[in-house]
Formats: sequence, structure tokens, C-alpha cells
Amino acid sequence: MLVAWTALVHGKTAEAKTAEDNSVVIVSSYNPDVKSINENVAAFYEECTRRKLPNTVALEDIHAQNLPDCFNWKHRMWGVLKKYYENGKKPAVIVLLGNEANTAFFSLDRPELKATPVVTGMGSATLIKLPDNDTIDLKQWNPKAYDITKDLKDYNIVGGRLYRYDIKKNLELIRYFYPKRDTLVFISDNTLGGLAMRATFAAQAEGNTKFHIKYIDGRAFTFLDINDYLANLGDGSLLLVGTWRIDSSNRFLVRNTTYTLGANNPQLPAFTLSDVGMGHWTVGGYSPKYHTMGKYLADDVADFLKTGSKKMPTIVPNKYIFDHDRLEMLGLSLNGFMQEYKMVNEPVSPLEEYKMTILGVLGLIVILTCSLLTSLTFLKKSKKLQKELIVHGKELEQMKETAEEAMLAAEEANMMKSRFIADMSHEIRTPLNAVIGFAQVLTSTAIETSDAEKAEFGKLIMLNSELLLKLVNDILDISKIDTGRLQLEIKKVDIVQLCNQAAVSASAIPKPGVEIRTETSLDSLLIDTDKNRLLQVMSNLLNNAKKCTEKGSITIRLELSDEEDAVIVSVTDTGCGIPKEKAEAVFERFKKLDAFKQGTGLGLAISRSIIEQLDGRIWVDTTYTGGARFIFSHPIHTPEAK
Repeated sequence: MLVAWTALVHGKTAEAKTAEDNSVVIVSSYNPDVKSINENVAAFYEECTRRKLPNTVALEDIHAQNLPDCFNWKHRMWGVLKKYYENGKKPAVIVLLGNEANTAFFSLDRPELKATPVVTGMGSATLIKLPDNDTIDLKQWNPKAYDITKDLKDYNIVGGRLYRYDIKKNLELIRYFYPKRDTLVFISDNTLGGLAMRATFAAQAEGNTKFHIKYIDGRAFTFLDINDYLANLGDGSLLLVGTWRIDSSNRFLVRNTTYTLGANNPQLPAFTLSDVGMGHWTVGGYSPKYHTMGKYLADDVADFLKTGSKKMPTIVPNKYIFDHDRLEMLGLSLNGFMQEYKMVNEPVSPLEEYKMTILGVLGLIVILTCSLLTSLTFLKKSKKLQKELIVHGKELEQMKETAEEAMLAAEEANMMKSRFIADMSHEIRTPLNAVIGFAQVLTSTAIETSDAEKAEFGKLIMLNSELLLKLVNDILDISKIDTGRLQLEIKKVDIVQLCNQAAVSASAIPKPGVEIRTETSLDSLLIDTDKNRLLQVMSNLLNNAKKCTEKGSITIRLELSDEEDAVIVSVTDTGCGIPKEKAEAVFERFKKLDAFKQGTGLGLAISRSIIEQLDGRIWVDTTYTGGARFIFSHPIHTPEAK
């Protein structure tokens, strides 16, 4: 299902636009909720706002899945773009995010797309073009590798930022450590990226007489097949890992499988093109410096729209990286290696490792020395201090009472810890049982399930997985709050724009019959706050309102306080409401008024802690009877930021 999102860059409320707006259209490979896509889109949007880009920014995705799904990508790409070409219009710039989006776009031979300026990112500089029909056997398909910066001159490329996997450098690195070994096995998975890496490797390694090349192709191998294959490789073999996520079963494999592959034949030297297996399996490699590139893509778009000048995509620099533990285990040395490199798993020096212990001992010595000097002074002046000793005796009695109170507090803390563990066991077990149960049904050969049932079970697994992740994140926040490690980064933030952003995010997954809107008379207002934490509070309140509202509206309202240098933000819904006697209880941990509603019961407790740390206050408006209304105040200026 396509996801469309539109936002005005000048801090206005997001609203739908047509092709007449001359939009900048972002097309991502996956759902924008995927972490890497979300981070890059957020960075892109923030830079467009900073540079006051006048164009509307629209977000689309082609919902790319596994490799067998590739036959549908070109159709989906044109399906999301064609509305921007209606009535003779076209996008100002198309921005492509991810290998799948890049491949689908450059596989389309449409004049209108070739004429449109395009910025490409979050992918490899080398791509393959998709087949024109679905009769090709993907397991036998050996496509040609194309270089975006050289081979696609009939497209209107105006900028971008791409990774390039340097096969030659990695082969030289392998030869540096193992000049006598003659068999090199290249591993790639059952994904578009894996297939492109295999094509790139095959093209660049062709004619190499130093190695006998073999391939482990995830299109034809299962995880168990690969595990058995690696176990039987001899002493003359080496392994170069391209990428590893999906095997021939078309199921995503957890990261722990690379630990299994490494442990299966620990003496087999493995190198990496893309940091896969780094830190526990591979010795090292020459790979790109991966980073969030949304800001740089926005710069290229803004520069092109301002000056009209084009440029080829920037190639992200590569770096050498090594694993100290693997080097030591295999008896390899970097003595004589002249290139700059990064080292992981590097041992800490004893001085650094025991730094705190040493400082503690020195501190104790200082304390003991001071205590000895103090004791000598007391002995010399004992007569004069008799009365003071009596006073100290009374103080000791008070300290004893304090210690007893502390012991009682410790016992109470242990009881709270036990209750917390019990609550957490229940909260974690519920979604985890759902994930395991439906996964067993999906993977069972004894139970017949229809495609619709499989899709529904998959949605339930995803829903409960997201609930489990939300629970873990809430627990981490609670831990930071309890230990005083919740740090705030106070900066100038436009709270009008932040309210709009929270409303847009809550609307990304719409609820039928429920409208989410923003109300304020302000065009813009800068306040001193932590942007991410304040957005977390707004999102918690909006998501709680969505859970409790079956029909009607949810309104986030921003206004200035009449009595102080502060703003007032309220979230009002037309849902089931909150009884007056429960208005304070809802802010307690694990407190849920409806046990059947999804959630951990931690969101409001976290929100109150954040708001209070920001010198604000949060409460329930008990005078409102049309549903529920949560209100919080926030100072415009804070002492830390002045």
C-alpha cells in the first residue's frame, strides 16, 4: 500500500497539494516508517526548512519487498509518479531513496521521466536494470551492472550521494594478508542489493588470475546450505562477504545468523565489502562510510532549483576497518600496513580499564590520611572538645535513626523492583506470545492457511513486534528518568512547526472516522526546548487520543499563556473520556484505564517527567466532558538557554 505525505517547508501546517505546485517528490524503496528512511527524510525536511525551499515536498514509496517482488517495482514507480505529470505538469525534482527505488526508476524507459531532474541517494553507484517480463528465472538471472555516474547519461541526473563498493581494494587487502591462498568465495544474499553486488564483483573480478572464484548465492542457498558449505571449506580458501539478510526461502534472517556462520568455521578468514559481520565474524574490509545523507540530498535539490546547475552524484568515501580480536585469533598483523584504518574490539589498556578503581584507591588514601591528621588534632585538644563529643554522640544517634530509615527505604525499593519485574513479565509476555504463536502458524506445514490469513497473521506479528519495541523504548526512558540520566538538549525550536509535525506523524496511519487537526493563531514562535523530547510528549498524547477515539476529531491546540512567559498546548479528543477521580492516576506507571487497549501504561508517566524537567506542568482538564483533554504548559525561555 502506498504511503503519501506532503509538508510545506515554511513551517505551515501540512496539507495536500496537486501537481500544479511543482513539487519536489521523494520516492523511497520502503515504508517511510523504516528507521533508515525515516532518519533521512527527517534530515531532508529539516534542511529544506532551514534553506526556505519554496516548493512543496511530497513523499511516496514503492513498498519494495523481497527479490521475487521486483517484477512489480517498475509498475509501482510509475503508479506513484504519474499523478505529478497530469495536465502537462511535472515535478521540479524527483529524489530517489534506496537501491530498489533507484533501480525501478532507471529501469523505466519513459521520456517524461528521463526529462525530469533527479537526485539519487541511499544506494550503490552500481545498479542493475529490472527485466521487462516476469518469465525470467531469478535464480539463474545474471544481469549487467551499470554505473549511475557513467552509464545513464540519457537521464537528467542533477545530484545525489551514493556508495561505491571497491572490489579491487578488497582483493588487494586479502592478498596482503594471504598471498598464497588461491580460492576466494564471494557471498551475496537473495536481495536486489545482493544481486547488484554479485554483478559488480563478477564484472570487476573477471580476468583475475590470482584467485579461483566461487560464489555462495543467497538466491539458491538456504542458511543451512551455506552453513554446511562453509564448514567444508579447506585451508586454501578465503571468504568475501557482500551482504547477508535474506536466503533462498525469502525470509529475513536475524543478525545472529552471521554469528552462527562465523562460529561454524572460525579459522576461515572472512572479509567484508559492506561492514556485514564486522565485530564478530569478518577480519576487516574496505567499505563505505555509511551515514544519514538526507541533508546533503536536500542541499543538491536546493542548489539545482536556485542555480539550475547539475552535477553527478557524490561518491561517499570508503575506509579500512579491522577487528582486533579476529586479527589476533588468525595471527595477522598490521605492521607495515601504511593506510589509515579504524579498529573495533580494540583492548583497553589496564590504566584505562581500572581508571576508576585507581582513582577510588587514591581517594581512599587521601581520606585516610586526612582522618589520621584529624585524629591527632583531636587527641591534642581532647579536653577542649569534650562538650563537642557529647554533641557528636547525639548526632550519631540521629545518624543511626537515619540509617534505619534508609534500610526501610531499601526494603521498599526491593518491593518496588519485584512489582516492576512482575509487571514487565506480563507486559512483555503478551505481545511476545502473539508473535511466537502466529509465527508458528505461518511456518507450520501441518496447518493450511490462505494468503489472506497469512497477510493478517503477518500484520498481527508486526503490530505486536512494534508494541514490544515501544515497551522496550519506554523502559529505557523510565530507566534514564530514575537514574537521572535523561539529558535534555535545549535549543531554539519553532513550536508551531513542531505541533504541525506531531499532527502529520499521527495522521501517517489514519484511523477511519477520526480527523486529526491543528489549531493556533500563531504563524511561528521560537521557544527554548528539547525538540525530540517535546515531540515525544505530543506524539504520546496524540496516540493515546487515537486509541480512545472511535469517531470524531482529535485537536492539538497551541496558545500563549495569559499570565506568564509560557505557551499552553492541549490535545482534545471526542473519545471515551477520563473520570475525574482517575485524572491523577493516569500519570502513574503501568496505569491503564482500559486493559484491552494496546500500550504499556508508561507513556503518560514518561511525558510528565519530560514536561516537569522542561520546567512545565501537565494535567487532565476535568471540566471538559466531550471526551478527554490533556494540557501542558511550557516556558518560552528557560534559564539554561538565556
